[in-house]
Amino acid sequence: MRTWFALLAAPLLALADQSVSYVTVGWSCAHQHTLVMHAVHGAFLAAIAMGTLFAWQLWRETRPVRAQSEEPARRHFLAGLAAASGALSALVVGAMWLPVWVLGPCLQ
Repeated sequence: MRTWFALLAAPLLALADQSVSYVTVGWSCAHQHTLVMHAVHGAFLAAIAMGTLFAWQLWRETRPVRAQSEEPARRHFLAGLAAASGALSALVVGAMWLPVWVLGPCLQ
């Protein structure tokens, strides 16, 4: 379970972050507050970071050893892939959050 959240849900959360933050721009411009936009990005980034942390911990726990079964190597590979997917999704959310810090919500 720790692997699948970071592997599948983290990219979906990054897409949801983009959609929700796009919706909040109108309200932020009308009220001249960017706090809602920061809260949206922060919440999505925290959720993605937690899932990535769990996948990374599983990757560290499942060191590949020579065994007769391929299952430990498969778990290690999937945990590494999930950690990388979560890290990339966190980077994307961080990149979308950066303009909120630099630019105002009412640029035309």
